[in-house]
Parts: sequence; structure tokens; C-alpha cells
Amino acid sequence: MKWVKRLVLEKLDGTYVDDFNKLEGYAQELRDNNPGTDVIINISKEALLEHGQKKFLRMYICIHALKSGWRAGLRPFIGLDDTFLKGKFKGILLVALGQDSMKHFYPLAWAVVDRETIRTWKWFIELLRNSLGLADGEGYTYV
Repeated sequence: MKWVKRLVLEKLDGTYVDDFNKLEGYAQELRDNNPGTDVIINISKEALLEHGQKKFLRMYICIHALKSGWRAGLRPFIGLDDTFLKGKFKGILLVALGQDSMKHFYPLAWAVVDRETIRTWKWFIELLRNSLGLADGEGYTYV
């Protein structure tokens, strides 16, 4: 019976392969409609899925308006956090947040990664530094 449910859900929602094939189109829409937005998608070159499709590793997004807002007057504070994704697609959501003068949090960037490792955190923080123009990060507090 489980296979019947899986087939019905695939008919309604599509397969994982269908969804992953839409990522590049989504990334291009973000870039086209938000000039200056950084969107990076990493696909595994080694691990191939069925039908020759490549495996999703991670995706980073930093929208230009959020970068500009942070530079325009938020505190030199960057909070980093993560959480597990429990829906159809498993993985980890990494998030970078700023803080305004009223101590409200402000999203700066986020990434979906296949697993949380030192390597994925370094990848995320390096992209964040490039997106925000932080150079060596001196003068900023990371929590």
C-alpha cells in the first residue's frame, strides 16, 4: 500500500528529480527580479541519481534588498543559526540574521545544505562575507 501512496503523491506533487530540476529556474528568477541578489547552487558531480540526474548539495540566497538594508544602518552584529528541514526534502537550513536598533532580527541570507558540517558552515560564512562585503570580518560580531 505504501507504494500506491507514493505513486499518487508523485502524480500530484511530482518527483524529487522534477523539483530539483526547477531550482536553476527559481535561482534565475531571483536574479532577474532582484538585481544584485546572490544565488549559488552546488550540485554533486560524483553522485548521480537515477536517469543521470545530479544530486543537490546546497543552495545559498542573499537578496540584494536585505544586503542594502543591513548596510544602511543595522548594527555590526550577525547571528548564525540552523534548523533541520523535516518536510519532503530533508537537510539543514542555515540562516544569518542582523539586528536593528530596536533589537528586532532581520534576515540577511540563508542556505539549504545536505548536512551540517564544518565545511558547509565555512562555505556559508565565506559566501555571506562576500555578499555583505565584510572583507576579513573585523569590527563585526558573530553569534
